[in-house]
Amino acid sequence: MKRTLLPLPAVNSVYFAAVYFATTLSLSSLSLAQPPSQPSQPSDTPEKSAILANDRSYEAAYAKGDQKALADFFTQDAEYTTEDGRIFSGRSGIEEAIHAALAENQGAKLTISADSVRRLAPEVLLEKGSTTVQAKDGELSSSLYTAIYVNQNGKWKISQLIESPQPAPSAHERLSELEWLLGDWEEADKTSDLKVRSHNDWARGGNFITRSVTVQRGGQTTLEGWQIIGWDPVGEYIRSWTFDGEGGFAEGSWTRDGQRWLLREAGFGPDGSRTSAEITMGRLSPDRFSWEANNRTLDGEPQPQISRIEITRAKTATPTMGTTGAKGD
Repeated sequence: MKRTLLPLPAVNSVYFAAVYFATTLSLSSLSLAQPPSQPSQPSDTPEKSAILANDRSYEAAYAKGDQKALADFFTQDAEYTTEDGRIFSGRSGIEEAIHAALAENQGAKLTISADSVRRLAPEVLLEKGSTTVQAKDGELSSSLYTAIYVNQNGKWKISQLIESPQPAPSAHERLSELEWLLGDWEEADKTSDLKVRSHNDWARGGNFITRSVTVQRGGQTTLEGWQIIGWDPVGEYIRSWTFDGEGGFAEGSWTRDGQRWLLREAGFGPDGSRTSAEITMGRLSPDRFSWEANNRTLDGEPQPQISRIEITRAKTATPTMGTTGAKGD
């Protein structure tokens, strides 16, 4: 019986890795996924510098929970519209809203990121950007904002502030944490004349990562595997679907901890046997990552772990039949 998704412990660990390599992602960075270089921007104007300084002062007052200092950034007749459509008019009304927000988010940190500041009139400026509030437990919430400033006695005050919801990240943006892995990777065991080659790329449209794996022994292909990695908008996590040339398949979920990724997979061998494992990958450098498999089971029975190995980026690219390309190609 062939159980290629979870090979039995009769072969060396590189062959284990070779077959399991077909059930896990192995990628490296590609320039086609990088944004084009931007033209140089003009230096900040005195007005923009003043608004950016205001932003930093507002963040500091928020960190201190100083609602009066925060309210003082607004004009007496200012108007504030929240992202859910509530409107607060006048500095006193806005201070009440600030008080409620601070009480709900005690110990939170506010970050303001200004995208643009431009002049509407000699004493009127328009700022657009985004805010991120990090709660004490680390949870993040973000909003977009548009603020109109007026110059009052040499100080820029907010006369109108409108917040709007931050658009949900696209599947491509969700998968960008794995972008460093795109490319070609290889591993070889000279003692057994075994070679594993993996090619990985964005699918057309940029919302999935695809990978293909070829295992060769003595120059002859002995196993092929394919994997699709995507974003699950319902479960809100990265998941993958893996298939091998012998008829086995598996489904997995991904979680991240710093520069380490854990893939929990469960599937079936071509003979109907049930398989499962936990794969851990760690980024060591742009051209090298570690790989290991633990908690492996076959029909519910524990199987030997696959010890940690290191995978390196291939020196030559794998030939392909056409180009898939990154998002937008």
